[in-house]
Amino acid sequence: MRGRSWLVRREERTLGPELGRLRYVASSRRIFWKALIPCLVVGFVFGTIAEFVSPIRSTREAGHFSDPALFVTAGILTGLVLWGMTLMGSFRKLLVFDRGMVAKYSQKHTRVVIPWSDIAPESLKTVTTGDGSDPDRRLTARRKVSLGAGGRNALVFQAREAFWVFASDEDPRPLVMAVQESLRDAGMADAVRATSGALPAVVLTGRTALD
Repeated sequence: MRGRSWLVRREERTLGPELGRLRYVASSRRIFWKALIPCLVVGFVFGTIAEFVSPIRSTREAGHFSDPALFVTAGILTGLVLWGMTLMGSFRKLLVFDRGMVAKYSQKHTRVVIPWSDIAPESLKTVTTGDGSDPDRRLTARRKVSLGAGGRNALVFQAREAFWVFASDEDPRPLVMAVQESLRDAGMADAVRATSGALPAVVLTGRTALD
């Protein structure tokens, strides 16, 4: 199955007894390239501060910025480390099991497990935008939880008095079909019929209220 990283396999082993077989892995990715230059600038600022904070041990030694190559290298590496920290939220997945969905599972305390019984099936929808922008930014609700990193398409559903949004650049059809097949195999025929309006995706032209 595509997208089965070691973290996904860990969730299979951990949640398999509770949720059954893993059926589908939906991926969401958004790399913040625009943050790279500001991070490099901050890296050089930190490097400059370090040059003035570090004491000169002897008047015979060279002064500040005596090693330009080291200064530039340290500034670049510091900036790359800062930018690398933004990658922690750049890759997200939504796992579809026999008896529910799982998200935010990189840490045990952040893991979100949503069984099918918690989801209002008629609320399951897919949305997109004509200009390729992130539809999650156009959706409003009193309580909304973003599960994806971003993308031009999104799966939306209501559960636990909140609306959950998984935005991705992937075609949402396989994800919806995996959910419907899981509901069907779980004997929830009424829920399958309630999700029949999930496709095709609704095109958002402006801000849209979910509730």
